[in-house]
Amino acid sequence: ATLTAAPAPAPAAAAFTPGPTALSLLPPQLLYTHVDPSQTPAPLGAGWLVVAEADGSTGGHPLVADAGRLLDNMLRAMQLQRHPRVHYMALARSVSTGAAAGPDVQTTLAAAIAELRPAMVLVMGRLAIQTLLQRREPLGQLRGQVHQLHGVPVVVTFDAPHLLRGHAADKARAWADLCLALAVVAKGAGTLPAAS
Repeated sequence: ATLTAAPAPAPAAAAFTPGPTALSLLPPQLLYTHVDPSQTPAPLGAGWLVVAEADGSTGGHPLVADAGRLLDNMLRAMQLQRHPRVHYMALARSVSTGAAAGPDVQTTLAAAIAELRPAMVLVMGRLAIQTLLQRREPLGQLRGQVHQLHGVPVVVTFDAPHLLRGHAADKARAWADLCLALAVVAKGAGTLPAAS
């Protein structure tokens, strides 16, 4: 038998190729709007900024749908529903169209930190962590320590969608990360959190 070369495939019709994925930080949203500032526990510090990848299931509000309710439960376990200055910023993906680029993520984050002056930035999820910290190590190597962004302490942990996928061991790790963030803020505020 003789081997013959397969005929060359016919050229395909030109298909639309989307541009590279761009990342942007959406404006901060205040999470708990009906809070009496005079009732804020002192150990919670001056304010918190939570940053996570945007979840399309939430319809634009971070505390709805399953992932949002879990995030809310996590923040409530930290007593942050009693704080009048807990803000959330979503890291959103979009396909670049070649239009003029908006402010980059670091510029947007620096402006938000300068305006909000949080005592802690809590960054949740691998994409948000790697983008904001500009690091490529696995999340497991970056959690459990205090980082710095624009002069503010940063603690990283798993995001709610990851925890919802049934990673039971990571739920305990996430709680340890939240406790680390609380301890850092309480130390900076010159107080210790009350024993639970």
